Amino acid sequence: MTPPRRPLALLPAAAWLCAALGSAPAVARDGVSSVGTLVDPFLHKERGLRATGTYLHVSPALFGFDVRAPDFRVWGWGLGAGRYWTLRKRLAVAFGGFFEHLLWVHSSNPAAGGAATTLNFVRFGPELRIGASSERLFGYGLARVGVDLLAGTPDANLRPMFLAEVGAGLQAALGAQRRLLLGVEPAIDASVPAPWLLFRVRAFIGVRF
Repeated sequence: MTPPRRPLALLPAAAWLCAALGSAPAVARDGVSSVGTLVDPFLHKERGLRATGTYLHVSPALFGFDVRAPDFRVWGWGLGAGRYWTLRKRLAVAFGGFFEHLLWVHSSNPAAGGAATTLNFVRFGPELRIGASSERLFGYGLARVGVDLLAGTPDANLRPMFLAEVGAGLQAALGAQRRLLLGVEPAIDASVPAPWLLFRVRAFIGVRF
């Protein structure tokens, strides 16, 4: 005897299968399903300080003093440019080059016939920043090495020195595209063979390409 057919029993299974097939593209776009896991890295684009790119810094305000003689104070400006990479979840690395001009002025007594004495520090070399970043913030350690050219007046002498610098910094990315950069970097640097040991703070504005 042939058992009675039950076509109605298959309707729930058929409805579930149709619903699953119809929702698969939407789930994939949300990155939930296994298909979405494969597609999402190609659709997602990092922004701000989590995106690899090129940077340009302009520092209109730089102040420093010798830690052994705080009355020896310098003012200056600088430029910096390089490449910025993001690694893993938070790790970020920036490598580039810098140029700085620092000025020290000692005003003599004009009544005594003395002339003002100046020292110009012209510095350039490579720079490295390593730290952690989000889309809006980048906190890091800073290392620089380079050449420090010391030129004084009224004596027109030029003295080359080696410069080494370590410090820290914090950058913020502003704007809808997170391309405008604002930052501050306190650091200690030493120039040899001359015994300069400066604590300096650098504020800068920049742009990320």
